[in-house]
Amino acid sequence: MADKASRRRVFFALWPDGETRREIIRTSRSAVRRCGGRPTPQDNLHVTLAFLGPVTEAVLERVRELPPLPSPAFELVFDRLGFWAGSRALWISSSRVPPALIELEAALWDRLVGVGFERERRPYRPHVTLARKAQAVEEKLSPVAWLISEFALVESKPGARHPSYEVLEVWPFEDP
Repeated sequence: MADKASRRRVFFALWPDGETRREIIRTSRSAVRRCGGRPTPQDNLHVTLAFLGPVTEAVLERVRELPPLPSPAFELVFDRLGFWAGSRALWISSSRVPPALIELEAALWDRLVGVGFERERRPYRPHVTLARKAQAVEEKLSPVAWLISEFALVESKPGARHPSYEVLEVWPFEDP
């Protein structure tokens, strides 16, 4: 078994463009300030599709060779603020998750199971984490619309205060 130090922590994500990130920050700024938590750095904002955890280079190569996923482009509208007490995370999500996103997440996991990963047992709840070590706050948000037409494989690297994320590869959607 490979040494832990030689493994890379990776995940698949919907990776927002700069304008979408700025709009998420703008609409949630007041709530993040009021929650008393540690804000997620703007460059780290994303929606996780599948967390793979620490993987070896050989496994990472198999993951990178997965064929493109058929999916139409779809719009995700962030309009709902939420809080998970257990992890003390403040997050933003959509009150209406597009069926195409649920289908994309399921199809991705089907392919990952095919190369040896185990599907997460908890239901998929797409969100962007805004702050950690937070307290619950309530606030009405201005909706932020994001047109999604690709997903990314991302590596998480430890940092002093926050991890840094590096996009390793991006896959545009293939027409179904």
